[in-house]
Amino acid sequence: MEDGHGHAGATKGTATRRALVALALAVPALRAADAQEAPAALTIAGRRLVLNGTGRRRFLGFEVLRGWLYLEQRSNDAAAILASPGVKLLRLRYAVSVSKSRMVSSWEDGFRDGCGCEMPPAFRARLRDLPAGQVEDWLFLPDRTEIAYAGEPPARVGARQGTSMLASFIGPDASSEGMREGLLGQA
Repeated sequence: MEDGHGHAGATKGTATRRALVALALAVPALRAADAQEAPAALTIAGRRLVLNGTGRRRFLGFEVLRGWLYLEQRSNDAAAILASPGVKLLRLRYAVSVSKSRMVSSWEDGFRDGCGCEMPPAFRARLRDLPAGQVEDWLFLPDRTEIAYAGEPPARVGARQGTSMLASFIGPDASSEGMREGLLGQA
C-alpha cells in the first residue's frame, strides 16, 4: 500500500504509531477509572477494609467479570480468608450482559460442586437478567452474607453458605484461575 507519496508501508507505520500513542494515553485513564471503581480502602459495617486484589474472569480472551476483594487485612492465603470471621466485601462488575437462565444454571452448578448443597431460595429469588456494567456487592459478616445489586436491598444467606460462595471465587477449586489469583493479590 502506498501513502500517496509513493512510499510503500508508510500508512501502516503511521497507523501503528497512532495506535501506540492512543494506547499510551489510554493507560493512565484506565488506571484512574480502576482507582475510582476500586478505591484502596472502604469503610463498611463499621470496619476499614483494604483492597486485597482485583481479579478478572475471561472467556475466549474477553473479560466477562471483574471482581475486587476487600479484607480487614491483606492476605494471599485463601484458606485463612475463608476461615476468618472478619468482615469481607467482594464487589463484582459484569462486563457483558448475562441472562437469568445462564445465572441460575451457573449458580446451581456452583452450589452443587462447591458445597454439595442447594442454592439458597433468597439468592435464587434475586437472580435476573443482568446488563453489562451491573455491579453487585457481597458483604460477608460473621453471622451472614448479604448480596445486593447496586441500589437494591440485599438477599441474605447464612455465613456458611456465604463462605462456600466466596470459595467458588478464591478456593482451590475456583472456577476461574485468573479471578482467583487476582483477588488473592497474586496476579
